[in-house]
Amino acid sequence: MKYDFDRVIDRRNTRSYKWDQSEKLFGEKDIMPLWVADMDFESPPAVKEAILRRAEQGVYGYSVPSDSYK
Repeated sequence: MKYDFDRVIDRRNTRSYKWDQSEKLFGEKDIMPLWVADMDFESPPAVKEAILRRAEQGVYGYSVPSDSYK
């Protein structure tokens, strides 16, 4: 499955630390935020679906990795 990681997503005004704190930290809001490693692409559908399946279980304790993970 091919996924478009190059699609631009504007994360300003989404409470993104990377994008919404630059003015407070550096006194400038129009800078390139190379000071923090943060993702600027949407998670692929397979990742979102796996997270939703896990969330539906309702219990979030420690678990053993599945064979497919190994």
